[in-house]
Amino acid sequence: MGARLVRGMLAGFVATFVISMILVLRLAAGIMPWYDPIEIMNLAAHDLLGTPDSRWVAWVIHFVVGTLIWGLLFGLLAPYLPGRTDMRRGLEFGLLAWLVVMVTVFPLAGSGVFGLGFGLIAPLSMLLAHVVFGLSLGIAYGWAGGVLGHA
Repeated sequence: MGARLVRGMLAGFVATFVISMILVLRLAAGIMPWYDPIEIMNLAAHDLLGTPDSRWVAWVIHFVVGTLIWGLLFGLLAPYLPGRTDMRRGLEFGLLAWLVVMVTVFPLAGSGVFGLGFGLIAPLSMLLAHVVFGLSLGIAYGWAGGVLGHA
């Protein structure tokens, strides 16, 4: 089980890095600059947790959640998820993670269920991000299994 957890954390970090780079490139290209999940996380962390107003804090939270929470959870659940490939299991896990975020995190951040307070673009862009996250997670988890040994 330990190897699965290490694989999960490694895959979670890789997947979080992939979607983070897409976010950075999107914002740098000026595509939907008004929708910045890191800034939303920054404001939510400031309001809910009393953290300093800092994008660095939001980025750290983003990577901790992607690596430790989602990565470890995927490492625990991967053998029990449907699908014959790690990539397919990652995709399904990404869709489940999207659903959890839509009904918990967005309402806690004050934007309503599915983030509809931001309009339709929020749930759709988050769906796309979680599909990419899930695929990256599954691919990285499978790769890590080849490097670290399957467990």
